Amino acid sequence: MTKRIHFFANGIFSTSIAGGDIHFLKLAEGAVRAGYELNFFGGHALQEVLRKHRIPGTVTLTDSDAMPKTNTGALGGQVKLFQDFYGRYRRTMAALDSIGPEDFVYATSDYWFDVLPAVRSAARRKMMVWHMNAPGFGEILTRSRPDVDALRAASLHYWASQRHSLRRFARCPHKHLFHLHPAMKPDLHALGFRDDEMTYVSYGLEVTLNESVPAPAREYDVVWIGRVHRQKGIDDLLATLEFLAKKLENFRVLFIGNVKDALAPEIARRGLEEHVTFSGFVSETEKVWLFKASRIFLMPSRHEGSPRVVGESIIANTPVVAYDIPNYRPVFGDFVRYVPAFDLAAFQAAAEDEIRKMRAGTNYLDRLSLTEFKQANSWETTQGKFLAAMEKLGAVGG
Repeated sequence: MTKRIHFFANGIFSTSIAGGDIHFLKLAEGAVRAGYELNFFGGHALQEVLRKHRIPGTVTLTDSDAMPKTNTGALGGQVKLFQDFYGRYRRTMAALDSIGPEDFVYATSDYWFDVLPAVRSAARRKMMVWHMNAPGFGEILTRSRPDVDALRAASLHYWASQRHSLRRFARCPHKHLFHLHPAMKPDLHALGFRDDEMTYVSYGLEVTLNESVPAPAREYDVVWIGRVHRQKGIDDLLATLEFLAKKLENFRVLFIGNVKDALAPEIARRGLEEHVTFSGFVSETEKVWLFKASRIFLMPSRHEGSPRVVGESIIANTPVVAYDIPNYRPVFGDFVRYVPAFDLAAFQAAAEDEIRKMRAGTNYLDRLSLTEFKQANSWETTQGKFLAAMEKLGAVGG
């Protein structure tokens, strides 16, 4: 009998996808290779993403058309986004009769519009993923976590949705939850999950691709990639670049991604134009090459979950200088040079020190073995854990 899995991915509202979306696409690739038949619940944007990534399978469309581009940073845009999510949720619930009891279902986010259809479907084998802790209610009220915006509406939705989704999923008899940080395990125990109902999986790294890209000469002193948001420590990043430009001759910086429009005015105001290169959008292979062509990766983020980009820098043998925030050490261990959290002077000094060492041919990563880190975080290992959990759940759920 053909094994079938349904992915609920109602959160994809544009073709610009984030790390969590990449994660489920890679799991879907693993399921295809293992012989599973795939179906996806989601909108027209998801359909286009699947086409671009050449993921085979059917799509149960949950919207009538792709959502028009909107400013999700404004309250009106957030209301429109919620309405879009709710519309996709309603269409998903109306189509649940296409799921049989022997099928698998996987909620690709911890939001209600993916988890509740998985919970309420006829499938006896239910799975979901928990990517990152939502900010707590107190953190939202006080804006003490940097990913909480001034409106707070999106964060309140995230907090309430995650709490409700995890509690509802915990009551399912045959379930498996994948979590992306080891510190989540105690919270899952508190919700009633057993050890055999959860699996810690990596954020996933393109280790095979990384190994295939030859190392070029180190052309840039600093590389950075990310969203332009206060959570990412943009002010500290720019202040550090300004500091380094005064300290180092022929200082060069590379920004990867489509961030020029957002950053160019501030780069000009600080007199950094001659030092900065904007790559624009790049392929995965080009990104690996650019990491290998850089001396250090700066990570001044104020809050993160398990950021894949840190792992990408590590396996490219490019040192990482980062603030010592709580989530890093359990995931990255000694592969990062940590600086006391939010001590800008210490961050700047560490960045200068590592660049000078790299210019002199000394790389702290050369003293460490990356073999186990690469093995544990490769997409092949992550896919293998996903498939192993499915096989075990299939045996129990049958």
